[in-house]
Amino acid sequence: MLLVISGFDPSAGAGILQDIKSVSLLGITAFGVVSCYTVQNSERVFSITFRKWEEIERELSVLPEPKVIKIGLISPEFVKFIREKFPNAKIIWNVILSSSSGYFFESAEIVKENLDYADLVVLNNNEAEKLQVLHIAERDFDKKFVITFGHSNDHSDRISVLYSGKYFAEERIIHNGKSHFHGTGCAFSSLLAGFIYFGYPPNEAITETMRIMKKILILSGKEEPLRQVQTEKLAREWMKYEALEELEEIVEELVTIGKYTVPEVGQNVSYALPWSENEYEVAKFPGRIRLKEGIPTFVSGPAFKDKSHTARMCLTAKKYAPQIRCVSNIRYLPEYIENAVNAGLKVFKYDRASEPDEVRNEDGKSMEWMIKSAVRTSEQIPDIIYDEGWFGKEAMIRVFGRSPKDVMEKIKKVVGKTTQVRL
Repeated sequence: MLLVISGFDPSAGAGILQDIKSVSLLGITAFGVVSCYTVQNSERVFSITFRKWEEIERELSVLPEPKVIKIGLISPEFVKFIREKFPNAKIIWNVILSSSSGYFFESAEIVKENLDYADLVVLNNNEAEKLQVLHIAERDFDKKFVITFGHSNDHSDRISVLYSGKYFAEERIIHNGKSHFHGTGCAFSSLLAGFIYFGYPPNEAITETMRIMKKILILSGKEEPLRQVQTEKLAREWMKYEALEELEEIVEELVTIGKYTVPEVGQNVSYALPWSENEYEVAKFPGRIRLKEGIPTFVSGPAFKDKSHTARMCLTAKKYAPQIRCVSNIRYLPEYIENAVNAGLKVFKYDRASEPDEVRNEDGKSMEWMIKSAVRTSEQIPDIIYDEGWFGKEAMIRVFGRSPKDVMEKIKKVVGKTTQVRL
């Protein structure tokens, strides 16, 4: 078990909330005990209240014995008590003497008195100088201090970490000319604790932690004034894998039914994520699905590549109904519309002649206008939006749903009775 003992930061950029997010990113179940309460945001600390040891100890007593303990902001003398309570645990202590905004947390002298109770001590270069341990970390026989140089102005294009006489380096991430993120120390030390939990030796854990931190920071703090580590943005990457997997699962059905559904321009199935904002954040089949000698052929497997009309439709549809994230286009036949109506699906007929010239003449705008028209008329996203074609435009049926499976079920209702397809 991995245990986190750290302060509570209501902004969630640092402290125990950041710690738990970071180790959860590695798939680790972590337990947590709050060591202090702070009033702060991503820019400034206003106050802090440390908890009594008796309160902390009471909570520790009801939890399983930990394998690894990550300690953050805490009354320094409590590290000794934690070591006495859990003598076999590996303790990683992220020492924090003061906030970036200058709020004083811990006495350097009291911290120094308790350093021996931790297996690894993580601190930035400013804190290392105050504790007079920088020269120790530069020795190759030292196995205790991990010193980060994110606060250093030297080598501004690189972030360095010193451990056991060796410097580890990674690219410094800069957004809008700024490279400071609230919570980097917490995220770094928690990820480090996570890899130690997996059994990594410290030097390998540092290397892997720096690699993950780079990925996190690339995605973090782009929205002003939120200048903090946003681990959750990397955590949601699992949703991309799931989206691709769900598209893979319908490939066999698409092949079976494709000879009845693939239009002349090709078919696609696009699947947006809840947070998708552009076409490259929508899963789809790049190059579309084509008929070759009557057999559906995939140019590519599902991927987050290329642009697509159905991807744009997904993005527009979920603005009106966030749960509607999947769209497919299929061949138009009058009997398909009749089947859809008989199956109880909500159907909207779109008249391309009603499009304003500025919509018709700009690529991609027709699909957006079409969905807006359907919502204005139906006050919802229908299951089916179809049109009977226009000059240079093939007649088309678009099927909307929550997921690829949902869309496939609707497609089968549309074509099933006509073709006697059995899937």
